[in-house]
This record gives sequence, C-alpha cells and structure tokens, in this order.
Amino acid sequence: RHLVAIRDGLASLMPLIMAGSITLLLNNVVFSQNGLIAEVFSLQESAFFEFSAKYISPVLGIVDVGTLSLLGLAASISIAYTRATNEGHDGLVTAAITAGSFVILGALSRDNNIVAGWVKHYLGSQGMFIAMIVGLVAPAIYFFFVNRNLTIKMPDSVPEAVSRGFAGIIPGTLTLLFFAAIRVGISEINFPGIEEMFNPESPVTVFMLSEYYISKPFSTVSQGLPMIILVSTLVPLFWFFGLHGANIMTPIMSPMYGVLQNHNLQAFEQGIRTVSGDPIGNNTLAYWVSGSWDAYVYHGGSGATLPLILAIVLFSKRKDQKEIAKMSLAPGLFMINEPILFGLPIVLNPVYFIPFVINQPILATIGYLSSKAGFAGPIVNTVPWTTPPILNALLATNFSIGAALTAAFGLVVSFIIYVPFVYAANHVSVD
Repeated sequence: RHLVAIRDGLASLMPLIMAGSITLLLNNVVFSQNGLIAEVFSLQESAFFEFSAKYISPVLGIVDVGTLSLLGLAASISIAYTRATNEGHDGLVTAAITAGSFVILGALSRDNNIVAGWVKHYLGSQGMFIAMIVGLVAPAIYFFFVNRNLTIKMPDSVPEAVSRGFAGIIPGTLTLLFFAAIRVGISEINFPGIEEMFNPESPVTVFMLSEYYISKPFSTVSQGLPMIILVSTLVPLFWFFGLHGANIMTPIMSPMYGVLQNHNLQAFEQGIRTVSGDPIGNNTLAYWVSGSWDAYVYHGGSGATLPLILAIVLFSKRKDQKEIAKMSLAPGLFMINEPILFGLPIVLNPVYFIPFVINQPILATIGYLSSKAGFAGPIVNTVPWTTPPILNALLATNFSIGAALTAAFGLVVSFIIYVPFVYAANHVSVD
C-alpha cells in the first residue's frame, strides 16, 4: 500500500509537472532571448524578442514558482491523500496535517553553499525524498491516534465537514508535535562535515541531512551505467509477466531520476550548460534523467515495441500478427503499446521474451554513452511522454541534432534485434 500511495500520488502531480515543463519548454525554445530560436538565428535584438523578453518570457518563467518549485510539498500532500483514501480515512484532513508536518521539518529554509544555491527552500525537487517519507509517515501517525478514538466527536446535527475537522484536532496536533520534536532534536545534534555544504549558522534540519547523506551519493550512483542497465532491464521484465513495469519502478526511479530531471530543467534555466556524472555535487547537468528513457529507450513504449510493429508489418507471414501490428501502429507512434503487448501478445510469449527484455538495456547503453560523450545534448526540457520517437529527443534536448541521431540509431538497432524473432514467430503454430 505504501508503494501504491507513492505511485498514484506522484502520478497525480502530472498537471503541475506538465504545466511547468511546457512553459519552460516554450520559454527555452521559442520566447526567451537566450532560447534556441533566438540563438540559432541570432535574433536576440529583434523587435519580437525584445517584446517577448518584456511581456511573454516573464509570464512563462513565473509559472515555475507554482509548479516545479512546489513539487516536494505537492508530493507530500498527494501521497498522504492517496494513502488516506485508500485506507478509509479522511483524505483532506490527512493531507493538511501532512503539509504542516512537511513544513515544520524545515522546508521553508535552505542555504546550500554548493548545490543550486539559487533555491532557497525545500518545497521543490530538493525536498522530494523527505516529502515521500513524510507523505507516508505522517498519515501513519495520524491514523494511529484516530484508530484509538482520540478524537472530538460532534453531534449528528453538526455539518459533516465541520465534524471531520473537529475529529482531526487531537490526532493532528499530536502528529504535528511529533515532527516538531524531530526538528528540534536534529538541530541539537552535531553532524561533522555538513557545514561544508551549508551555512554553519543555519540549524541542521532533516532536509539538510537528506541532501548531504542521501541525495548527493544517490545522484552519482544514478549516473552510472550499471544502475541504468538494471532499471532498463527490470521494466520490460515486469511487463513480460503482465505487470506494469514503468509504474512498478516509479517509486524507485522518481527519487533519483525524476529529481535529476527537475534539476536539469531548473539548472538550464539558470544558464548552466556543463554536464557531469556528479550533477548535484558540481552544480552541473546530469547525463541521464527520467526523460532519457522516453528519448532513447521507450520507442513506442516499454520494450521499444514500435520497431517490432514495423518488423511484423514488413516480414511476418502470420495474418493474425500482421493485423494486430497494423492496428497497433498508430498508438505505437505515440508511445502507447498496450495493443501490441496484450494483442500479439508479448506478455508471456516465449518467442519475444529475449528481444523484448534485452532491447531496453541495449538502447539505454547507446543513449547513455552518446550523452556522456557529448554527442547527444542533455535532457533540459520535459515533453509529454506521448511525443513520437526522435521528435521526443529533439524537444527534450532543446533540439540537439546528436540526440535525434542517437534516437534514430536506437530505432534501427531495435528493429534489427526484433527481425530474427519475427521470422521465428512465422514457424510457430497458431494453435
């Protein structure tokens, strides 16, 4: 239930994520004087971009304040609400208490001397790891007191909304006091070395401990090829057994690659262009973020099934598979591959097990090496996951030609991997 709460809670943030991402994309590509179009065509001093810099770009840029810069707080609320509703408790009261707990821990104050110094709070991606913990722990504490009837019960004549509010006063207060005690307790402990990253005069908070002991090491591990290959293998492996691999891996991937994705977007907006394998520690862009899978790996969906559809259309002699492939082509162009996964099917189909599982780690390796070598530009924009292959890579990297060529090369490689197995399927009995 905890992983489900994280998965569904994070999924509910898509309107915020996409609103912030689309406005950043438009700003970075179209309207900013330092954006792609202005720089490529040397139009920074043109009347349009002078007008845009004064009236359009600021409007697009300020959207970040209420979207990407609030993801941590929003995540704590959405995860708590999801858990409460799934477990039969009051979702709104639980979410409100959780938001208060998150802020009490020190979310409003950040003074990092090394990493993203322009961010002065933990309400965004910098606080995402703690947000997920608080989103699970605060409801658990609140439920503990509610289940023991430590509540104020109002007469039946009182409106339900008012009654629910009064019922949450005692358990809510005790939950907030718990997190307040943690805040004060941590501030009294001496943590050697932490002053290297933060202002020594700032009281230590759990957010600072998370940045120093967890986020920084994890961001480095996430940029290593072994971790990327492991994740890229597990997603299609789960799918082969009929389980939604991407959703299952979200609670593991989001704290690392989702946070780094947001880091890249905001760092790029601040003018940072250097890429490294230690993005958090060096104030640089990351090689690999959550959008990297959409750009270089998920060609047509998990397992890169769009090349399989094309291979079946061209080389299959089985009418049933050709018909399914034709019907799956249009959805596959927009990264929707359930028709081919369950229609062919690929799920529990031993013929396609090997190419379906090995495709992703191979494509991820190609994309990673290309990004690390600097041939493919870093992911600096978030684009809708339904964006077709190649175009996805172009938009996500602010129109890096190397990224588009890398995605195109991955499509060809995936097609070549699938072709022998399509021929093998021709000799498998339909009965």
